[in-house]
Amino acid sequence: MTTPKKTKGSDSERKVLEHAHRGLQLMTEYRPKLMGKVQAFMAEAMQPGVLNKKEKERIAFGMALTQQCHYCIALHVRACKLAGVSLEEIMEVCGIGIMMGGGPVLTHMAEVERALNEFYLDENGDPI
Repeated sequence: MTTPKKTKGSDSERKVLEHAHRGLQLMTEYRPKLMGKVQAFMAEAMQPGVLNKKEKERIAFGMALTQQCHYCIALHVRACKLAGVSLEEIMEVCGIGIMMGGGPVLTHMAEVERALNEFYLDENGDPI
């Protein structure tokens, strides 16, 4: 396996997440009741049940990848890291995502790489 290298980009994945959060704040400001219900639904959907948190995060990441949403890819790569999903598991989910979504999903591996560099690898490209 080759050593991953840091991706150069105009925004870090943390900034991408901050940008997404600002959009959510805007909706919360104008539609607080609606956003409260949306956020409660999302929190409930991610609660452990038959599937545990780690399994749900792997599924959510795969869905984010096939939906080609760079905000969701960053969010769920970070959430996967927090849930204990390994780098190898991330890459296996990516393979399934590419199988299901084809070339357009494959091009979003650049977003995955940026998120991995931010949340899974140190400045030398070593796993953290």
